[in-house]
Amino acid sequence: MAGTKKISAFLFFCLIFLTVSEAMALKKAASELRCQCITTQSAFINPRLYQSVELIPSGPHCKNVEVIITTTSGDVACVDPSAPWVERIIKKILESKQNSEEPAI
Repeated sequence: MAGTKKISAFLFFCLIFLTVSEAMALKKAASELRCQCITTQSAFINPRLYQSVELIPSGPHCKNVEVIITTTSGDVACVDPSAPWVERIIKKILESKQNSEEPAI
């Protein structure tokens, strides 16, 4: 009888663990199914200050193309993808990605 209680308690804790971990995964998935940028700015940011540039294409999560720049100071800015200086950045990113995917002869 004591062995049955131990097995039941073990299975109960396993069920609780699986439920909590699944809930956390669903919460993360739900947060990724929306636009990352609520507002955008079009003010120029000097390229020397870029730590990273993230280009997120439109899709089921968001109808807008999103460009997120993280600066060396840690500031994060969503920039307007239709601003001329941002369009040049997007073009360079796409060109470098295309060049890196071309096979060497």
